[in-house]
Amino acid sequence: MNQFESEKKTRALRFIWGFFPWFIVIILILSLFILVGNIKKKSAQLTEEKKAAVKEEVSVQAVTLTVGSSRLQEKLNLPASVESFETLWVKSEVSGQVTNILVKEGQMVQKGQVLVELDSRDYTSRLDRIEANYKLATIQYDRMAELYKKNSAAANEMDKLDAQLKDLDAQRKESKLALERTKIIAPISGRLNEIEAKIGDSMAVDKQVAQILQIGEVKVTVGIPESDVSAVMDLKEADIIIEALDKLKVKGRKLFLSRQPGDLARLYNLELIVDNPDGRILPGMFARVEIVKRTFENTLAIPLYAVISQDEKNFVYLENNNKAEKREVELGILQGWMIQVKSGLKVGDKVIIVGHRQVDEGQAVQVIKNVTDPSEILKS
Repeated sequence: MNQFESEKKTRALRFIWGFFPWFIVIILILSLFILVGNIKKKSAQLTEEKKAAVKEEVSVQAVTLTVGSSRLQEKLNLPASVESFETLWVKSEVSGQVTNILVKEGQMVQKGQVLVELDSRDYTSRLDRIEANYKLATIQYDRMAELYKKNSAAANEMDKLDAQLKDLDAQRKESKLALERTKIIAPISGRLNEIEAKIGDSMAVDKQVAQILQIGEVKVTVGIPESDVSAVMDLKEADIIIEALDKLKVKGRKLFLSRQPGDLARLYNLELIVDNPDGRILPGMFARVEIVKRTFENTLAIPLYAVISQDEKNFVYLENNNKAEKREVELGILQGWMIQVKSGLKVGDKVIIVGHRQVDEGQAVQVIKNVTDPSEILKS
């Protein structure tokens, strides 16, 4: 038994002695990992300390904006087209050959002004013939009336002459009207845009003669998306920019908002009326319509370029006691290049608007200029 225990101890000692080199190796490896970790940690600490020291030593020149309350408007800016207030094709009401054109394309015409004359000889002859027959019928009727008073004429003879006289009177009026219609007149006032009639043309009834545009006022039509219809329900006027006239800005008065979309794009047509006394705004011109959806009074706003986006968050840098301070902000609407700040800033904060991309949290900042309006940085 003693011998067995002695052999058992011997085997245990041999096993331990065989494992001992590996145990030493594991200890060395663990020690190495710990040492490398400590070195990296110390290196990182030294790097941060070095950066902090550099921040303390190197200051960034910056321009700051003192935040104040602003008035911002959320606007729709939509493409639109210009149309004449009214476009009318003047048509011939009688047939005949064109003998005279009294107007020129482009000129202003007044309601009732003669535009084109047709050959009236046939109509004059017909009217003369009917007038002669009417005169004769009148004489016969007067004679018959005298005889009827003396009971020398039957009542049915009087009735026949009366009917004949009325028929000739109707023909006379119709013939006079046809003769008048050989002079084609302007039914409205406006600018004569086009004349289709030519001297010698044979005009049929209902053939187009000339086109008149009413452009003393013009209509501007803009498509309103379904999501923004509520914003224009109570609209009274809107700003309109005419691109072709050096971005001329005019006011348009609301005329009509369609109650159903005009196309598959689900756009509701809004018509605006614009005064155009000098006729500069022409039909077919491209325009843009600005419609104010909401107005924010006494809100905070900063230049959009002052905002830094990182990890789906928005930040600005403030100057605080000559140090850079990083501040997260919540943004709102954009007007031009100014953006609303809903939270994160207060009136009086000094936001770095130039140099903000060269600073870091806690870095020294040298303010070379402070402004209350971003446009001031452009001034020398």
